[in-house]
Amino acid sequence: MVLLLAGTALASPALARTADEAETSTDVEGVVVTGHRNGYQAGQTASAAKLPLSLKETPQSVTVITRERMDDFALSSISAVLEQTTGITVQELDSNRVGFSSRGFAIANFQADGVPTSYSSGNSVMNDTAIYERVEVVRGATGLVTGSGDPSATVNLIRKAPTKDIVGSVGLTAGSWGRGRIETDLSGPVFADGKVRARLVTGFEKRQSYFDLYEEKKTLGLLAVEADVTDTTLVRVGYDYLEVTPKGTTWGTTPLYYRDGTPTNLPRSYNVAAKWSTWDRNSENLYGVVEQQLPGDWTLRAAVNRRESESTALLFYGYGGYPNRQTGAGLTVADYYNVYQEEETGFDIYASGPFELFGRKHELVFGANGYERDGTTLDTGIREPRPYPMTIPDIRTWTGNIPKPTTFNTGKPLQIARTKETGVYGALRLNPTDRLKVILGARSSQWETRTDHYVAGAYARTTGKYAEDRLTPYVGVIFDVTSNISAYASYSDLFKPQSNKDKHNEQLPPVIGSNYETGLKGEFFEGKLYVAAAGFFVKQENLAEVDPTVPDGFLLPDGSTAYRAVPGAETRGFELEVAGSITDRWRVQGGYTYAYTENQAALRINTLNPRNIARLYTTYDLDGLWGGVLDGLTVGGGLNWQSEIYTLATIPTSNTTTVRTNVRQDSYVLANLMARYRVNDHVSLSVNVDNLFDKTYWRRVGFYNGGYYGEPRKITVTLRTAF
Repeated sequence: MVLLLAGTALASPALARTADEAETSTDVEGVVVTGHRNGYQAGQTASAAKLPLSLKETPQSVTVITRERMDDFALSSISAVLEQTTGITVQELDSNRVGFSSRGFAIANFQADGVPTSYSSGNSVMNDTAIYERVEVVRGATGLVTGSGDPSATVNLIRKAPTKDIVGSVGLTAGSWGRGRIETDLSGPVFADGKVRARLVTGFEKRQSYFDLYEEKKTLGLLAVEADVTDTTLVRVGYDYLEVTPKGTTWGTTPLYYRDGTPTNLPRSYNVAAKWSTWDRNSENLYGVVEQQLPGDWTLRAAVNRRESESTALLFYGYGGYPNRQTGAGLTVADYYNVYQEEETGFDIYASGPFELFGRKHELVFGANGYERDGTTLDTGIREPRPYPMTIPDIRTWTGNIPKPTTFNTGKPLQIARTKETGVYGALRLNPTDRLKVILGARSSQWETRTDHYVAGAYARTTGKYAEDRLTPYVGVIFDVTSNISAYASYSDLFKPQSNKDKHNEQLPPVIGSNYETGLKGEFFEGKLYVAAAGFFVKQENLAEVDPTVPDGFLLPDGSTAYRAVPGAETRGFELEVAGSITDRWRVQGGYTYAYTENQAALRINTLNPRNIARLYTTYDLDGLWGGVLDGLTVGGGLNWQSEIYTLATIPTSNTTTVRTNVRQDSYVLANLMARYRVNDHVSLSVNVDNLFDKTYWRRVGFYNGGYYGEPRKITVTLRTAF
């Protein structure tokens, strides 16, 4: 077994490499193709069109965050990865809700090993990177492989797979605010012939936070087993698990103004949650992949993912109103008990391979994918009388010590939201000449949703029943200008059914539109450095926007916000990106994005997404310099800059009056540093410093008329041993 054979690796320097460096099996939807990691440069990816293409051959903007990149900058969460990804905005609503956007739009399309899966800011629990080999982000519309969605991005999370060599690592991490973390990763053949391989990843983390009262525990694991059933058949099955248990959970933001209209300037440690306030979440995934090599260099791949998750929220937070400057009173409390259970089955099956036409070789892929998801909300409200007041008596002296409620509703199903999307797709990659490639594709999608309501556990009625069939064309053209540089252009239709409702409580029509992109891509230094420039244009109809015509505090019968459909919304922008190695010592990854979205009246919308985002991260190995004095040392750093964000909020101007006006966060830059010392072939010690200059800034403004602070300076120290 792997655990028994692992001991042989300890005695052999030749095996002193991590599982990320070891040779993996054949490509499975983005798992390392070349067999070895290559710094910050990716191999082939199939995320954009289900065809195995290099980044230079892909007619869309693609960023790949490799395992080495994650380790270098201590990126232990998906949020941290996307925060350092070109063109992505990360917006935290409170301590446990986070959303992502790209090119001015929310990111809703996520995949696990190419299989569609879902993400929501409140109930999803996929936010740890320990089980992933790399993260692929395709920006723009990806309707060919995902069906519905915004022209933002698709995030494909590639799980770690078993390796042919016996390898492993153990990482111990300590950091700011009492953070402690341990990760283990063990992989290799189960039997001597190597035809059956396994990988086991485990992790545990416990931490507090820069804001008072909050603490969190996280437990995770992955077990994957794969086998070469025949010389041409590979089968992989796996299971992964993640549980997050917080305390002191917030449900809202920090008030920006006192009741008299003066700024609060509250500290970043501000938190008026109860100590017991929590939002527990757990998720289990059972997945399988079969990959069959067929005659004529064709491949058939089938993958399935079954996910079951649950979130239990028992929340208490002072979120509403404005505190009195003299007394600290005035905030109303939001309390909430909710149990939400979700079951989701996703699949992806396709065949791909070459064929000859007119004396030239071309490629074809065709397949089907989709998902079916049931989200059940239980009837779990807090019953009266509540054992605490519904106002915060004084924010200045708040300790979070209040009684915990003990009586709740029945716990029977209250509503079940059902969503199903399936589609069939196909794409041709034609090679008319040695320098010209044309991708022609289309997808036929079927999308349907409904919500079933229950009373005392018995079915009562169905609302929100809606279905949509849509054909999505795709065209991509790539022309090799030189052996290093290619020019490309792509086009795709897009559609997105939406659950938002207008002020009359009517569901908005689906978003429809077109996405155009064109640019240049290049590979230099023998393919080790990737450089790209792209321009994009998106035309949309029925884009949802918060309705500014409704009175302050207006809510729909279900408690949601009223939206309106915006006709003729357009987004224009461009991107620059670089990734890879400039020399054998010097690695770099970064980019710049400009995106501007306006409505038919030429007024900017989606203003919580910055117009400009720039990121640049780099590392440099100092081996062999200055007579070898610095052997084993790697240093690096990074910069994150974004322009201002703003949105409308209700702000007091005196003790009796308020006004609707913009609140904003000005542009800011964050600096990060890293250093790693390789003690020997098996042991390394790393130090990471995020927000080096301790910049105070808001990650989000306007939510509940308040703001959510960004993280202060943070230090992380990791000791890692590999065998």
